[in-house]
Amino acid sequence: MKKSMIALLFLAFARIGLSSCKKDNDDNDNNNNKIPDAVFSMNVSGAESHTFNFTLPGNVASANAVSGSHQSSLNMLTMLATNLPITWQYSLVADVSSMAKGTYDLKPGLSAFSPPSQTTGYLAVSGSVEITKATLYQNVSNVEDWFIDGSFSGTYQDSNTPPNTITVSGSFSGVNIKAQ
Repeated sequence: MKKSMIALLFLAFARIGLSSCKKDNDDNDNNNNKIPDAVFSMNVSGAESHTFNFTLPGNVASANAVSGSHQSSLNMLTMLATNLPITWQYSLVADVSSMAKGTYDLKPGLSAFSPPSQTTGYLAVSGSVEITKATLYQNVSNVEDWFIDGSFSGTYQDSNTPPNTITVSGSFSGVNIKAQ
């Protein structure tokens, strides 16, 4: 049940992030006014092995999607990467107080990986995400649109049959984060 709740939570965040809008030049915080391509890469090793790589031109979801949100009141950054229709998904949840460069701890038990087999799920035991670039694109009605670059790594444990573990590592650039 916990896995279902986590999956639903991240699907909700993904829907928010996947609906992007563009603001008039007058109000735009990004001088070049160009939405970057989202690039995502992830390697899984250990009890399972997988490699996922994709680019979303103009941050538009297609056969894959990656997006996220930041809730400053909860110090929480979430990011969801998946393919569509969903056969695998990776959700990253980290303690992040503001959209700033730095290294942040993953929240154990909340960050998760569901492999293509969907026979099991893996929850984070430990790990971190590093934000190497954070660019504010726009701020509309107290919702900020950020594009971030960085990397992540962590150790994840099979939630059904511990102690099966995997190591997840990867990088991302141009990922859209809706922040409040």
